[in-house]
Amino acid sequence: MLNITKKDISETFKLSMPIILGRLGAVLMGVIDTMMIGKVGTTEIAAAGISSSIFILVGIIPIGFLIIGSPMISSANSSGDKNLVINILKGCIQSAVILSIFFMIIMFGMLYFFKYFNQPEDVNLIAPPFFSLLIFSTLPLMVFIAIEQFSDGLEKTSISMFFNISALFVNMGINYLLIFGHFGFPALGLFGAGIGTLTARIYMCIGIWLVVKYKKEFSEFDLNFDFLKIEKQSFIRIWKAGVPSGMQFFFEVSAFSTAAIMIGWLGTVPLAAHNIAISVASVSYMLSTGFATGGSIRVASFYGSKDRLGVLRAGKTSLLFVIVLMTMSCLLFIFLGNPLANLFSNDDLTVRLATSLLILAGIFQLSDGIQVVSLRSLLGIEDIKIPTYITFVSYWAIAIPLGYYLTFNTSLGVYGLWISLCIGLTISAIFVTLRFFKLAKRI
Repeated sequence: MLNITKKDISETFKLSMPIILGRLGAVLMGVIDTMMIGKVGTTEIAAAGISSSIFILVGIIPIGFLIIGSPMISSANSSGDKNLVINILKGCIQSAVILSIFFMIIMFGMLYFFKYFNQPEDVNLIAPPFFSLLIFSTLPLMVFIAIEQFSDGLEKTSISMFFNISALFVNMGINYLLIFGHFGFPALGLFGAGIGTLTARIYMCIGIWLVVKYKKEFSEFDLNFDFLKIEKQSFIRIWKAGVPSGMQFFFEVSAFSTAAIMIGWLGTVPLAAHNIAISVASVSYMLSTGFATGGSIRVASFYGSKDRLGVLRAGKTSLLFVIVLMTMSCLLFIFLGNPLANLFSNDDLTVRLATSLLILAGIFQLSDGIQVVSLRSLLGIEDIKIPTYITFVSYWAIAIPLGYYLTFNTSLGVYGLWISLCIGLTISAIFVTLRFFKLAKRI
């Protein structure tokens, strides 16, 4: 058994905490949107939830594509190749623009056919305008994520943390003005929340580029490159890794988005309750992705210098952190689910159902955390294809078909989908973790 050192724990913590705080700021933007919108009405919560689920259903592919940047940059920097670092950054930005345009076209097509998602009629009336603003926010969000990979990969994780957290306050301020109509502004309700999200993402994109462009910490890297010129070798390498990585994320996250669509067929209250439970669970999940990303960067750094024992220790350390974190969140959801649900809604039926779903969310916390850490560690050693197959089988060959059967052919209803998602997460966690340790020992 390879022992984890105090240095491993300290370095993982220092690297991961800014990422965690940044991820927390990002996910809290959605949570606070839900809380503020919830004060307007249950229909608004449901409309925001289905819109966000559809956006993530499509948007997770470019997000999953782009996150290969930070371990690539970490590995290149560890090997001392500064020119490769720049080429990876440029390739990530170029890819972000290409992917954004492509997937925005797809989402506008989905907007036109929104009614075919078979959501409640009152939801169909108010969701499309909000969804259109989410679509327009795709480009600044993806470019921000591309540049974030550069600063995170160089272990300057406090930069992305700052913009994720400060964007939260930008979003909250605009929400306050435009959802409720304070200080003479019009009360736009759900549409006002969409304006807040779009504005915050534009701010993040412009802000992080100005920092990495002019901050002295990055002066050793020449960022005065031609955006229109493609460095073929690096660009192809990014796309070879990015496409399966994007699909890997799609198979997992789209399973949850598809679950939200299916729950919408049960009615407004189940959809609102599901959105509340997912919003709360997303906080602990995003904290796990912080440790997973920090672990991935350390794994990639050791991998770049061919340090097998370092790779193993880095992977084990991030797993240790996430096991402790998710055990704590499990207990929190089980014992304090009702007070948490009450933060989001004043409707008794919605709160009671959300409280029950939070118990199930607590149960799948450990599997969820372990699988995301192991997937990111595999990304750090550039193993992407087989983990993609594992996620496909876990969620789309097992969880979603089983969930459909349990939800619509048994008395379980909405609980059937949540039980099946627990099963899918557990299967994924087992197989990707075993694969990481098997491959890491061969380096």
